[in-house]
Amino acid sequence: MEVNPFSTRSPYEEVEDARRARLVAALCTRTVLLSVPLVILMVVLLALHFSPTILATAIFCFAITPTSIVNRWLAQQGKHHLAAHIQLSTLLLAISGSALLIDGFFPILTPGYLVIIVNAGTVLRPKASFGMTGIVALLFLAAQILHASGVPTASLPAPLSTAAVTIMVISTFAFVANTGRLATRDLRRALDEATFKLVHANRKLVEASEMKSQFTARTSHELRTPLSSMIVFTELALREAYGPINAKLRTALTHVLMSARRLKAIINDILDLSKIEAGQLEIVEVSFPLSHLVEAAQSASGSLAQEKGLRWSMTVSPDMPPYLLGDEGRLAQILVNLTSNAVKFTERGEVEVHLETLGHDRWRMAVHDTGPGIPEDQFETVFQGYRQLDSTAHGSKIKGTGLGLAITRHLARMMGGSVILESELGKGSTFTVELPLKVGEPVHEILQPVAEDY
Repeated sequence: MEVNPFSTRSPYEEVEDARRARLVAALCTRTVLLSVPLVILMVVLLALHFSPTILATAIFCFAITPTSIVNRWLAQQGKHHLAAHIQLSTLLLAISGSALLIDGFFPILTPGYLVIIVNAGTVLRPKASFGMTGIVALLFLAAQILHASGVPTASLPAPLSTAAVTIMVISTFAFVANTGRLATRDLRRALDEATFKLVHANRKLVEASEMKSQFTARTSHELRTPLSSMIVFTELALREAYGPINAKLRTALTHVLMSARRLKAIINDILDLSKIEAGQLEIVEVSFPLSHLVEAAQSASGSLAQEKGLRWSMTVSPDMPPYLLGDEGRLAQILVNLTSNAVKFTERGEVEVHLETLGHDRWRMAVHDTGPGIPEDQFETVFQGYRQLDSTAHGSKIKGTGLGLAITRHLARMMGGSVILESELGKGSTFTVELPLKVGEPVHEILQPVAEDY
């Protein structure tokens, strides 16, 4: 069955309708309670001073109780808009009749109409509430004219009419105060329910995110072990550790090795992002040579740039200390992510890398390329996990996981730094990572490459 999209209601409308239905039912209940002293008053007036006019007024008042009961039932059946209009119209008729037909009762008109307006604002929608207010204003003017023209009324002794009016006005004040209390209590109830649902939903989202991160971390870890074995044995086979191999097999094994290394890099990125999201990634601070960062970028990206025919340059400012204090592996990961991205998305031109100081307490890595550039409205998108630019936006068909820059920003922030992007379409991009400058102590260098598992 096809659903009309224009007939659907938002969750807010459903909650608001449920709240108004409760208020209409409560209004009918309070009206029944208010009608009890009113009925008693009418019975007393009829007993002391019977007249057809007082009888007609009493009938209006007596009708309030059964009408309120019926309207309460309608509100519980989901027809609260109809019930609210009937209930307010009944009260309006009873107040107008009492004020105009009994001599001395006219002062109850103003507080009685205010009760109608207050309750209309509580149980009706804004547009209907304004409409009811307009009707009340017109009836008030009409009542003033009729009262001034000398409409025949039932006469009561002055003390009796004064006592009756006093009782009705006090009841009206109590009714208005109770309406405000009820509306406030119901609004707090709705707010509490919404807050509880929001907290409950947020807790479920947190639990789901934690389970996802744990699953991803465990799965990635289990995948890396057999993949590392594949890489090792493939490398041994290429070195002819198991015997000579022909050219075709060497080509095939080379493709296998490259794909396995690429897959391992993707798994490492997923594992890193999962650890970051779970708050399990730790930054260590050890003293290491700055030359290790240069070698890591040169080894991972410099050779690839030369293969693509790009000009590659990497400069280190003389002001940079020869040793830094920080997480060597994660700093190398940041630099390799930026340089590999620059080389990947640049088809011609150059890639420039600069390592330099910023004053006495900060330093930066700046990677500039002459690639297609990034639209300004998508600067934030490139730093989101598993997100990449639309290929139509920058003309590139290169695909990937979209994790490198997301991890780079997270790592930079964990180290107290930041990532700045500057780009112009058709002219290239510049990624700058600014970090606190911490000078390290000279250490004995061990002749080993920087770890692949950044």
